[in-house]
Order: sequence, then C-alpha cells, then structure tokens
Amino acid sequence: MRLAGAIDIGGTRTKIGIVAEDGRVVRRATVSTGHRGDPLPLVDRIVSTLRPMLESEGKGALGIGVSVAGFLDREHTAMIANANLPALCGFPLRSTLEDRLALPCHLEVDSNAAVLGEYRYGSGTDATRLLGVTVGTGLGGGVIIDGALLRYTGECAGDIGHIILDPKGRRCTCGARGCLEALVCSAALSARAGGRSVREIVAAAGRGRKPAVNALAETGRWLGLGLASLTPLFAPERIVIGGGVAAAGELLLGPTVAAYREYVAPEFVDKVQLVGAALGGWEGMVGAASLLFHPLR
Repeated sequence: MRLAGAIDIGGTRTKIGIVAEDGRVVRRATVSTGHRGDPLPLVDRIVSTLRPMLESEGKGALGIGVSVAGFLDREHTAMIANANLPALCGFPLRSTLEDRLALPCHLEVDSNAAVLGEYRYGSGTDATRLLGVTVGTGLGGGVIIDGALLRYTGECAGDIGHIILDPKGRRCTCGARGCLEALVCSAALSARAGGRSVREIVAAAGRGRKPAVNALAETGRWLGLGLASLTPLFAPERIVIGGGVAAAGELLLGPTVAAYREYVAPEFVDKVQLVGAALGGWEGMVGAASLLFHPLR
C-alpha cells in the first residue's frame, strides 16, 4: 500500500500525519498554527512532528500533500492571501518544506483538499456536481464538477465564505460585516454560547443543554441561508459540510437543512442533498495526500 505524508494548515490548528492510498489515516497529530510574525516556528513544529512519522511509518512515501488555508499562486508554491494566516502570505512554503523534509511537496487550497477527500473517500463519492464547505476558524468551500476541481480565483472556487448575509452583522476578518464566514465560524458560535469553546459547546449540546443547542441552531440557520444563496451559482447535487464546527453533527446539520429548504429557490429544494462529512475532520489532510497517488487531470 503506497503512503504519503500529509499536512493540513488551518487558521488555529495544523493537522499532520501519514495517509494510505485507500484514504486511511495511518498516523495523526495536531499542533498549534499560530497567527502572527515569523512562519518558521510553524515549519519547525510541522517538521519535528512529521519527520518521526515518516521514519517509522512512511518510509518510501511518495511525497507530502499540503493543504493550506487561503489562495495559492498559480504555481502552487505559496499561499498569497488569507486574513486568518497573515504570517504565511508570500512565504515559500513548498520549497521550505521540501528542503527540510527531503521529499516533493504538493500544495493545495484547503477547501479543495477537503472536498476532494470527501469526493474520493467520504460523503461525496459518486457526486457529479459537489460543493464542500468546511466550517472552523473561517469558512471555505470547494467545488468538483465531473471529477475536476473548479479553479478561477486563487486556484479555487473563490472565497465563498465572504458572501454578505447580514450587512449589520458581525465584523469579518476580511473587513466587511455579516459575511457567511463571520456568522458561522467558531468565534461566532463561541460568542453565542457565552465564550465557550467549540468542543465545550458540542459536548454541552450533546447533553441537551439549551444554550448550547440554541447556539448551534442559530449557527445552522445562517449556514443554511448561506448555502441556499450559493446554490444557484454552483447548482450542486450534493453539499458536504465538514470542519471543526460540523463536529456537532445533527445538532448543526438539522437546523442547516431546515433553513436551506426554507430559503433556497424552489427548483433546488428536492434536487440537492446536504450531508455531513465522513472523514471526521481529517478530510483536508486525506485529500491533499490523495493528490500524490492520483493527480487530478
């Protein structure tokens, strides 16, 4: 079974591991991403975590798949724009990792990597037109049509998290107000639940605690509205919802589906299926690694 190293750099946490060709995560770990200043400490954390994994589990690995939040340059050498990760903007990430790990690296936009992971191994298999969104520190989305990733801005489907749903809503990291991302991200969910962490909110909601359940329901309503707004642009047959906030499962998905069906244009109500991601938050890492095994056309 062929193996690849994998890195998924998010706004708050970075996931690191070894992925097999069948989509199994053989080894996994997480480290803090960090937000400001010199990006080299993050590189150091990645290398010191991944190198022992490669030595013990990934000998002969084909390379390293790297999922990174933000827009990429056309050559996929560096991330060029992301308000949540300013330290990495313009940093030669691919060449730095290749030098440190002595393996070829492939950089991919995190939203593309996540939707690709679900398309190949998870809840998006067999979908002809697939929209995948990840909800966490921010909100990203990728689109696959007939097996090909949609790329037209920043090597992805654009910054779909920044459609404006409420002009008087929360200030977004992009500078606007009421963006979809600003209304459903982990910070928004935390604010609705009195400052508790996403993990605490999900746990409390699972125990039936009303404030946590309500916070997730409101987040789901905004997410459903946002997905209804995006549907006429991409006309997906299936939408896969993943990311850290989506760990709430049906407590988030239920209100999302209800709002989606309320707001989406009638022609899409019975044509689009909304489902939760199947890869447990590791879809970005799995999708990035899969490009080493099976590059896209």
